[in-house]
Amino acid sequence: MAQWNKINQEFLSNNKTLFEVNMLADKDGNPINSFGAASNIPIASGDVTGWKSVHKFGRNPNIGGIPETIWMHGGVYAYLSSPSTLYTHSASALDVVDGTGARTLTIQGLDVNFNEIEETVTVNSDVATTKEFLRVTRAFIATAGELTTNKDVILISTAVDGGGTVLADIGLIGSGTTVGLGQTQLALYTIPAGYTGYLTTWNVGVAAYNKSITAQLLARELDGGAPFRTRDILDCAGGHNTVNYPVPHRFPQKTDIEIRAAGDTGAVVSSSFDIILVANPA
Repeated sequence: MAQWNKINQEFLSNNKTLFEVNMLADKDGNPINSFGAASNIPIASGDVTGWKSVHKFGRNPNIGGIPETIWMHGGVYAYLSSPSTLYTHSASALDVVDGTGARTLTIQGLDVNFNEIEETVTVNSDVATTKEFLRVTRAFIATAGELTTNKDVILISTAVDGGGTVLADIGLIGSGTTVGLGQTQLALYTIPAGYTGYLTTWNVGVAAYNKSITAQLLARELDGGAPFRTRDILDCAGGHNTVNYPVPHRFPQKTDIEIRAAGDTGAVVSSSFDIILVANPA
């Protein structure tokens, strides 16, 4: 490989063969360590132009013998075929604009063109969002009263009072005295327009060691109109299970990714996955 002598401003003698080397650099042109978990820190901090990280996680507290999406609401997730304005609803009178529970929440998702959008709305206001969402990828409490979180389950749906299609919910944990989670638990994601997603890690947890489940990593590429297909599968007999992909799964823009599971009745299942989004060339 050619070596350059900075002092003499010339190539070293008998060493002038040129090779092209591709390197990952931050937005200031500094080379980035590309080995191990530390290599992803500049991506998470936003220092790599056109790259960003996504961590998705979900929980289903009551799995049965029929596959269900890993989300708090239960059942198989229903996707919209056309965009819609959204409403928020809680059964608690404390989750209101001047209450002690959740007051406002932020909804993040995609519009009709699969571009990323978000909007912050008042809980239980019966007022629709101004933006239309085709996908909801996350929602979280933006402001709250002295409880610092939601008092009851908050539904995010296409009609008032939790009606229409429920696209996300912010649930509760605990028995007897419950605590609001403050954020949706959705083990699903859609790759935004203009990006390619690289899925690097998949985790599945089963709360009880005497419960067994089978989990599926599903994906469908909407540009081709393809149905969901299984991209990986895990048989889990309780505990925590992790799959690291040395060669990541590659998902083009507009791909829906979803985790489902079936197994012993009453199994509590959680799942998460990590994606690195890379902007497509212009």
